[in-house]
Amino acid sequence: MDNQHDPGNPVWPIEEGDYLVGDLNAPVAVCALTSEDLLPALVKLPGVAIAGQVFTANLGIEKIIMNVTTNPAIRFLLLCGRESPIFHPGQTLTALISNGVDEERQIIGAEGHLPVLTNLTEARIEAFRQQVELVDYTGESDVAALGAYISALAKRNPGRFSGAMDYATIGEGRGAGFVSVQPGGRRQPLAYDPKGFFIVSLDRQANEMIIRHYLPDNTPAHEMRGRSAESMLLGLLREDLVSQMSHAGYLGGELAKAEAALKLGLRYEQDRRLQKIDNEPKGGNSMMEAAKPPRKMMGAPTATVAQLAAMIAGAQVDIAFAVDAASAEQIGGLVLERDEVGVYHRTEQAVTVRWQPDTPLVMGNAEAVRAGATLQVNGSVGADGTVAAKQIAILTGYVEVL
Repeated sequence: MDNQHDPGNPVWPIEEGDYLVGDLNAPVAVCALTSEDLLPALVKLPGVAIAGQVFTANLGIEKIIMNVTTNPAIRFLLLCGRESPIFHPGQTLTALISNGVDEERQIIGAEGHLPVLTNLTEARIEAFRQQVELVDYTGESDVAALGAYISALAKRNPGRFSGAMDYATIGEGRGAGFVSVQPGGRRQPLAYDPKGFFIVSLDRQANEMIIRHYLPDNTPAHEMRGRSAESMLLGLLREDLVSQMSHAGYLGGELAKAEAALKLGLRYEQDRRLQKIDNEPKGGNSMMEAAKPPRKMMGAPTATVAQLAAMIAGAQVDIAFAVDAASAEQIGGLVLERDEVGVYHRTEQAVTVRWQPDTPLVMGNAEAVRAGATLQVNGSVGADGTVAAKQIAILTGYVEVL
């Protein structure tokens, strides 16, 4: 396909990001917000130049503006898919088109976190507002319906935008871009850290990482157990157990390796690369295979409290919850809501799940269905609001719950 929007600059989009490119001369850019699963179908629709997602109310929107303003064929920006309940990029884009920015380039009326377009000039921001008409279908995920909306927009295409801007780079608003630096450097020997040193290991039976802190004279001092490298490193920093930045960076890398080994069934030894475990059982059901999360269920969006409340009897649902009590026929707990980065957050909404001895279980057995477990259930909603399980995935140890 010929790149007619700028023959002198054949590379478009100019900014990398989470998007797929369609017809470069089409008039509609689609922002599916946090719904990555919509992109492959949307980008194939006639009239779509680009289909992408966005999570943040600042850098993500800056990239959208850069890519749109360097393609004058784009005249519509259609919002659809799931809005982020934390960063609100959809609402922020709507506020930008309606209200513009103030003297500090903060988007007027935006609800998102830090909605400031630091790296763009006011001229580019205004060009974006003039170039596109924003069409808000936030929450819509039906591809057929979205296709009809896009077709209608394409039919009233006003033509190429006469005020398109050139291929400046991110950093234009500050007068400078990124300064290139080379990787590498010299880490201070750990013996120099007056706070001591750490030994990282795995407790596979408990499905946990262990980090033990020793004083410089080898005296045992502290022990921490957990399943998240980030939370464990933050705990060490909170307790002021690390005094060197290079030491903290080293520990972050080791804990990340240990977390990957724990989740993927790999061999972990401190200061060594990850390796497969040699004594995998024969028969095609290796430890690595058993440790992998179930693709279908882990990829399925789980219902929010509001969505669960709105469901009628017989509706199919995927729900995540933290177990408070479990018996041979019934599981009770609190609904978990998953954010856009995959972290699960506890709610105050109780849920009851009915299950049977023959209910299929993934990543575990019936003994794992107990108080303190984290589960994802696929099933149907009953007239009394309970969920009849068709399949249960044991997420304990595979997801982060706050």
